[in-house]
Amino acid sequence: DKNIVRSSGCFRCPVQCKAELKLKGLDKDKHFTRPEFEPVINLGPKCGLEDMTQIVKLDNLCTRLGIDSTSTASVIAFAMDLFERKILPDNLVGDLDLSWGNADTMEKLIYQMVENKGLGIILRNGVRKAAEFIGNDSYKYAAHIKGLELTAYHPSAIMGTALGYAVSSRGGDYNNVYASLEYSWTKEQAKKEFGTKEAVNIKSISAKGRLIKKAVITNIIIDCLGLCKVPVLSLLKSFNLENEIRLINGLTDLDLSKKDLFDAGQKIATLEKLFNIRHEKGDIEDTLPEMFFNKDSDQGLTLKNFETMLQEYYTAMGWDEKGVPPEPDFKTNFIKLEEKK
Repeated sequence: DKNIVRSSGCFRCPVQCKAELKLKGLDKDKHFTRPEFEPVINLGPKCGLEDMTQIVKLDNLCTRLGIDSTSTASVIAFAMDLFERKILPDNLVGDLDLSWGNADTMEKLIYQMVENKGLGIILRNGVRKAAEFIGNDSYKYAAHIKGLELTAYHPSAIMGTALGYAVSSRGGDYNNVYASLEYSWTKEQAKKEFGTKEAVNIKSISAKGRLIKKAVITNIIIDCLGLCKVPVLSLLKSFNLENEIRLINGLTDLDLSKKDLFDAGQKIATLEKLFNIRHEKGDIEDTLPEMFFNKDSDQGLTLKNFETMLQEYYTAMGWDEKGVPPEPDFKTNFIKLEEKK
């Protein structure tokens, strides 16, 4: 690419998936970081913006100001949607042109949110809080899970990802579950692991509860080890922790098994769930915004199909039908490292 100055990445990483850019129309003496997939989709199509140079500029602005580009773009798109639907009050709009794809307005809103000014005062806490303030049915257009705006993956047509969004302890963050095995594993792998080839059919709800359990626990362990999910889950498509257990045992001189890791991951998932329940984020939060459910057919992501997947997930995790785990026995169920030495 003629705009790339050099490739870059995390320290000592051989993948080098990042790049520094020099773009026509922007400061010629300044390098910009190439956005990842999520910022491009969220600041671009989600907000109706087609100018890639402006997308790069806005993503780098978010990074420089220390704010998340996904939530920022989502709340801007929410404001633009409400403006088009004539739900957003004029006194909140002020002199802003909230038409889709207006990069200048997007930049102004980013600064307003950071500086706590104008419409930014309402938007800076996310779409859920903004909808509570605005009222007038605005909640119907607030795409969030557990208060966190959704990433770029639309859940209506991919069943496992939909379930993964809903049960994520952090909310609408795809990276928290990262269920790429749903569309990267072969049918033979699915048959061996889950007993049915349909587990990797993105339109099927078959075995999705068990598939998402595997994704949740694998992601937790990779996070605990401080590893990057891109090479492990996207490039290698590995959800079996085979390389990870060799790494741990080699570095620590322990003799842990893959089962030890999966057991530890399940306990961490249970602890996260108990934490959310304690803070009034129980089973009613393990769902999706109403806008994503198919109401005109019994196919695809219907409430009934979603509930079937959700109950399978709860059962696989050993939780009750409301998603409440039994009281964990931390003394016996967590790995006793002193016994493994």
